[in-house]
Amino acid sequence: MSAVEDYLKNLAMSFPRHNLTEAGRKLLNNEEKADWIVRILLRKEFRKAKVFEQTKQDIKNKVLLSIREARPLHFVILFGGYKHFWNSSYPEVDWAELFNLNFMSELFSPILEVHTPGIVLDYGSEDIIITMMDNYPKSALDKYAESFELLLRFYSKYCPPNLKINYIRTGEKYDSKKLKAKVKEKLPEKLKAFEKLPMEDRKRHLHRSYRSIMWKGQEDWTTLNEKEKENKLIESKIIEDTFYEVEAGFLGDYFTGDNRVPLVLSWGLSDENVDHWLTLGSTHASTVDFWIGRGILEDKGNGHFVPRVLSQKQYEEVKSKLKNVKIGFIPLKNLQSVEVHYGKLGFSNS
Repeated sequence: MSAVEDYLKNLAMSFPRHNLTEAGRKLLNNEEKADWIVRILLRKEFRKAKVFEQTKQDIKNKVLLSIREARPLHFVILFGGYKHFWNSSYPEVDWAELFNLNFMSELFSPILEVHTPGIVLDYGSEDIIITMMDNYPKSALDKYAESFELLLRFYSKYCPPNLKINYIRTGEKYDSKKLKAKVKEKLPEKLKAFEKLPMEDRKRHLHRSYRSIMWKGQEDWTTLNEKEKENKLIESKIIEDTFYEVEAGFLGDYFTGDNRVPLVLSWGLSDENVDHWLTLGSTHASTVDFWIGRGILEDKGNGHFVPRVLSQKQYEEVKSKLKNVKIGFIPLKNLQSVEVHYGKLGFSNS
């Protein structure tokens, strides 16, 4: 077995264990336990943004509620629920998703030893809007969900019994037809508001849509003229904004209510994160979202490996230097081999 396969096998099949400090072992009451858990959750090596006091207090309140009622702590990551089409892994998961599962396990590991009821982690896929918004084929979204669930079944076999990880398609929690109708109903009003924005603001808002739209997907938009393509970009952006607004009403308090702690990834670094939700990386070394990026392994030498999630631009920069190493222990198409960069990568945080 190669050193690469040995490292990845350990990452995937040996749950990260944490040796509790004396402080962790001597927690006397609920308040002390809650404070300790909050400190563990807010460790700098996991988060990618400043923690606001209101965020810290909200997390503590929910941790205390879980402790007092002897319930699992509950965390929710809402995300796109697809693999970006730029990636040759499309439409299924690759190492990026596994790296994020391991990253979250590292974060939670000490808490699982102290809070016996454990932890529930929901990956909430908002794929219900992706076809309408970015033209992804419905079949590609289904394949991503299936592959993520297969990965979870594999990974969960090696998790402690008090950690439960779920893949939830949020569109199954409400009437998705009604939601889409509501989004469409609001689009003319949202378009008028968008058209009133200064040109520079409009260009900035459309940049994300430009990277996100699949021009040949559920429908073939490659033959559209420039004006028609610009209209698709605008429509994609206002569908995205309207969806989040409308879905909040359909989901109710699922994301932030009761004892649930909302977690966000790169979106948390934007000015749209007005509630200052806890912002994490995809891995210790990566801020690129795991469903957008491609998972590779950085080999720094002397047995020091670093899981990375690269953006399209970063991947293109290093692609010629990557070596493919066969891996044979995970029954998923994109995890039969891994790309390895031998030597330190030139960017500090992907």
